[in-house]
Amino acid sequence: MTTQISNGSKVTSASVTVKIARTPDEFAMAMAVRAAVFLAEEDNITYFDEFNGNDYVATHLIAFVDGDPAGVIRVRWFADFALLERVGIRKRYRSYQVLASLARAALELARQKGFRIAAGRARLETVNFWKRFGGRQSGEAISMYRGTLVPIVHDIPRRPDLGSIQAGPFGDPDFESLIVQQEGNWDFSKLKAPVHLSAAE
Repeated sequence: MTTQISNGSKVTSASVTVKIARTPDEFAMAMAVRAAVFLAEEDNITYFDEFNGNDYVATHLIAFVDGDPAGVIRVRWFADFALLERVGIRKRYRSYQVLASLARAALELARQKGFRIAAGRARLETVNFWKRFGGRQSGEAISMYRGTLVPIVHDIPRRPDLGSIQAGPFGDPDFESLIVQQEGNWDFSKLKAPVHLSAAE
């Protein structure tokens, strides 16, 4: 599939890859993409609006087009939900394919981590996109410094066949081996059926 971008360039599905920012260089790439999108293109966003102190406590996923950092999404983790935010795609790569790749990767990472809900705030022009990815509007549109945003919630289905991290069994060698693996690169093949612990345990 090829997506035509407004500046005439093309993004093919095979050329888009998404990875978690793991190194200082990759983190800098994520911040550079966000600066290029939000600070360079939008007059109503200040540096301190965009870089609000949550970047070092979040996971950033970067979309690459033929190896070039093209887009980013930030995911913050709360007790009961994952928050998808700060989605930015450089103008030359802005396309459905890059946005869809970021959305799929973020929702899949949340699913693997055992989250059942992902939430975010969408611009009016992207609400239908997020609905196609299983999102639903949750409340009325709100006005923020970024403009009018619509709260969106995704119910993430469990996929036992694909594996996800649940609580325990702590002390089991296979489980202990799983939770020290690199974020997002977990090998669920050796993990037994999850044992859920109650708060009393």
